[in-house]
Amino acid sequence: MMRARHLIAVALLLALPGIAVADIATSQALQQALQRLEKAQRSGPPIPPATLFGLHSSLRMMTRDQVNPVLFQVDRAIFNARLAGLREQRQQVTGQNRLNGLRHQVQSLTRQYQALQNEYGKLREQLANKTMSGARIQHLQAEIQQQGAIPIPGVTATPLTTQPGYSKALTVYAQVRAASDGVHVTMPVNSLFSSNTRLSTSGTQRLQAISGILKQTAASEILVRVAPQPLGANVATQRAETILRTLRHDGIPGTVLALATGLGLSSGTAELLLVNASPTP
Repeated sequence: MMRARHLIAVALLLALPGIAVADIATSQALQQALQRLEKAQRSGPPIPPATLFGLHSSLRMMTRDQVNPVLFQVDRAIFNARLAGLREQRQQVTGQNRLNGLRHQVQSLTRQYQALQNEYGKLREQLANKTMSGARIQHLQAEIQQQGAIPIPGVTATPLTTQPGYSKALTVYAQVRAASDGVHVTMPVNSLFSSNTRLSTSGTQRLQAISGILKQTAASEILVRVAPQPLGANVATQRAETILRTLRHDGIPGTVLALATGLGLSSGTAELLLVNASPTP
């Protein structure tokens, strides 16, 4: 197709009047212009129609004005300017395509970076949770050991040999005393609550562990008692209700749970009284 256009252009040159008297220099310049246009069409993306029309128009003017070197030079300058504009346009397109490619790469890398940051954040959170959980367990174990070494005022621990089998497990979390009215499980209130009526994290874990052990018993009733508080009787009742709800949430049947007065308990203590408790067969 390129060769056909070239032949057509040569035919036009031969057909125009005055070609015979055109000088050799203008003819060579016109031939070079044709070759440059063909090369531009072969070596790059398609030339926009408007730009191609302008170049062809300049070639026609150059062909017509071969007999007039002055006008020919003007036509040639216009052709060269249009061809230079085409090169600049192509360079801009190439630069823009390269810039768009770099932008896509940056966006892709940014998304990858954000995904890695999110994954890193999740791993840090998991590590922090494990570290915090381990610290809480260590703190709870140290607290339990300390409570085992320091008797609670007014509570005399009964030897484990005279208590039901599950009592040994309960002693890890509380003071246990077997009596004629049942098994008394006693804990310091401040080991359970972080505020007036809100359980602390370690308190929640302690009651959860105790609930798992209590499920092994066949107590006909579990009385929840909290000693009167300096903040008022209502606070003691509210704390007892919080303990009862937590035990029920952890699987202790609500039919065996009941609130009882905390009168007679040592100050600062909470107690679970297991009535007629015995190991589950």
